[in-house]
Amino acid sequence: MRISADGFIDIRDGRKVRTPGNHSKVVEPLPEAEALSFLLSHSFRGPRRVIRTLSMSECRLMRLASWADSISERMTLVDRVWRSITEPVAAPVSDTPKLLQVVQIGRWAYPIHVEGDTTRVLPPGGVPIGEIRNRKTVLRLDRKTA
Repeated sequence: MRISADGFIDIRDGRKVRTPGNHSKVVEPLPEAEALSFLLSHSFRGPRRVIRTLSMSECRLMRLASWADSISERMTLVDRVWRSITEPVAAPVSDTPKLLQVVQIGRWAYPIHVEGDTTRVLPPGGVPIGEIRNRKTVLRLDRKTA
């Protein structure tokens, strides 16, 4: 595609023209612990279990989500990351919160509970790891921060 000086675009030309815009801006990723904390501060529909850690591109998406002007834009980015790092699990029978797994990052633990058709961290914000070690947990995803 080629953009002429008079503003017309010639799409028959195979050369690429770099137009001004956001291509020169680089978004730095959030630190992994902060990105995970921001992600887990939201609740999600459907019971899901975390199966892997965040990649650099997903940490960048978390920074963009934290900067988002609209809730719709934020939730689109957060949901995209959530679905990429989790897998669906069987829904519990009761409506009482059921501990599904504990995600551990550094000195903080995030107990993920399923309540009805909603997945969320209870208590919100996570707990220090010293408090969670005393309890028996279903599954842990251990991830140390550098």
